[in-house]
Amino acid sequence: MRTKKDMYLPNSVCGLGIFFLACGVACAVASFIYSLYLLIGVVFCLALGVAAVLCWKNQWVQMLNDSEFIYSTMFGTQIKYRFSEITDIKQNIDSMTLILESGKVHIESCAIISDKFADKINGTLNLK
Repeated sequence: MRTKKDMYLPNSVCGLGIFFLACGVACAVASFIYSLYLLIGVVFCLALGVAAVLCWKNQWVQMLNDSEFIYSTMFGTQIKYRFSEITDIKQNIDSMTLILESGKVHIESCAIISDKFADKINGTLNLK
């Protein structure tokens, strides 16, 4: 299923999420033995772990045809966009954001992107 997507996050993101979840559990156990201040670490690690797993599972793009694609957000909300709606790309340190007339598409720098999707984005911006 994941390989049919035109943009998806690699399995290492899931592994990172599981690592943070395990760290959260370890901090929870340690907070009872050592200090309740470790509960801050529990909240931090569990939040990062859940966020990473949600992104890995839910965040993807699938092209429907040469003019439309579906973007699924971190929380699984699926939105259909047209390539003609892309107005700009904002390059961030760890990601990029496609700016569209009716929304934004967030793409992590570690994301696996199909050549077809990348070519279509670049072609759409070169026409403007």
